[in-house]
Amino acid sequence: MMSLGSIHRRNAVLYPDKVAFRFGDATRTFGEYNERGARFANALAGLGVGRGVPFAVMTRNCLEILDCYGAADKGGAILAPMNFRLTAVELGPILTRLAPKAVVVQGPFVELFKGLQSDGVLAGVTCIGFQTDSLPEGWLDLEELLAGASTTEPVEPEPGDIAYVIYTSGTTGIPRAACLTHGGQWAVAGTLALEMALVPTDVHFGLMPLYHGGGRAIQLSHTLRGATVIVNDGWETESVLRGLADHRITTTQVVPTMVTWLLDRPDLPDYDLSALRLVWYASAPMPVALLKRAIAAFGNVFMQGYGQTEAGPLVTAMHIYEHEVEGPNTARLASCGRDALNVELRIVDETGNDVPRGEIGELAVRSPFIMTGYLKMPEDTAAALRGGWLFTSDLGYQDSDGYVYLVDRKRDMVISGGENIYPREIEEVLFQHPAVLEVAVIGVPDDVWGEAIKAYVVPKAAEGGRAAAEVIAELTAYCRANLAGYKRPKSMEIIPELPKNPSGKILKTELRKRAREAAQD
Repeated sequence: MMSLGSIHRRNAVLYPDKVAFRFGDATRTFGEYNERGARFANALAGLGVGRGVPFAVMTRNCLEILDCYGAADKGGAILAPMNFRLTAVELGPILTRLAPKAVVVQGPFVELFKGLQSDGVLAGVTCIGFQTDSLPEGWLDLEELLAGASTTEPVEPEPGDIAYVIYTSGTTGIPRAACLTHGGQWAVAGTLALEMALVPTDVHFGLMPLYHGGGRAIQLSHTLRGATVIVNDGWETESVLRGLADHRITTTQVVPTMVTWLLDRPDLPDYDLSALRLVWYASAPMPVALLKRAIAAFGNVFMQGYGQTEAGPLVTAMHIYEHEVEGPNTARLASCGRDALNVELRIVDETGNDVPRGEIGELAVRSPFIMTGYLKMPEDTAAALRGGWLFTSDLGYQDSDGYVYLVDRKRDMVISGGENIYPREIEEVLFQHPAVLEVAVIGVPDDVWGEAIKAYVVPKAAEGGRAAAEVIAELTAYCRANLAGYKRPKSMEIIPELPKNPSGKILKTELRKRAREAAQD
């Protein structure tokens, strides 16, 4: 295995003047990207952010977040990309645990980080701002920093060094950070490049956020092969269709919600998408009916990937040729494929023993790219990593041919619009409101997002005289102030008590049943 910096050096030699990334009218050639990565790595080292030292970044998709990745890849500082939708309440504990030596902040988020500095969360941290007209005192402009930095190649990180810590929603109120190595991320990029049969002439449309493990892995696999990546920020269906056509996109990555939006466009046939050869879909299950509609509209270009951040993030793949809409193998459209190259997969019972084919168990994974552990969370690490295997907490079974079918999640994770959401984190926030006695959060089916958050709230006795609508309005405003938009409950219901078992554990299965029955009325 190699370190990630080798990818950028190789591309700079083979394709120095070829466009590596395009964002709007701005571009980076492979030669420029390699040089900027070296400059940024050396500049960070000069600020005390050298090999093995963490730095955080919060930006929307842009070329600068790729510069951050390039600096980490070449210099060995550990990159921790942040979800740009987090609030100060959510971000503070994350940064306290991470203790970054520097923070790279895009203009729209400067005020957020200034507030965290005033709260002492970022005391003594060097902050680098960009794309903003007025920097806070002591902050540095990225372009000025790079202009004064050396282009000398930094010392090569080791393959076993941590390259990134990628955050995944946690069950304890603070998201867990999966530690991913240089060698592991090189290996997963190579595996994805092989699975997708990528070539240097591919042009990829990057629609997923680059702070996300899946979005970064797919982008990196294309960069490994010397392909061009068109970076997109946000989603506007007409703009996406125009981009697919105008740039003659050959590959892209979507979640099922995006496919729904595209199919709902009556003018879809007006766009020339004839160059599109592969659509990678992941992050959430694709309903079979939707998948069949998509194949009918776009052609047989769909390939599925299943994984999780802790897995680096790839576990299984289902190729284009396996998407059979007619014949004896159509049932496989409900699966997530078979274990990908370089991945070993087992289905195990609660004692860790393999279960027979067809029986439901937990997916356990071993590969060169699984995480080394959760950052500063030894107990959670020990529970997830046992005997060299990652226990995913996802439940499923394999058919006689090895195709994997996911049936449930051991944890109560909700996937809404491709984002992983853990109800516990939302419950923790709602519990802090003085009107709340008990609360339970579940995911309910949603035609647009796949799943939506629903909260069941038991108010304190003192609130008994208030109208339910008034309490819900107050809690909705509270969530708006303390939770990222995608985590906020889309619906709330006031109930007198939560269903529980004799030991006092809340029975979320009963709440899901209640929600299903209410939807049928």
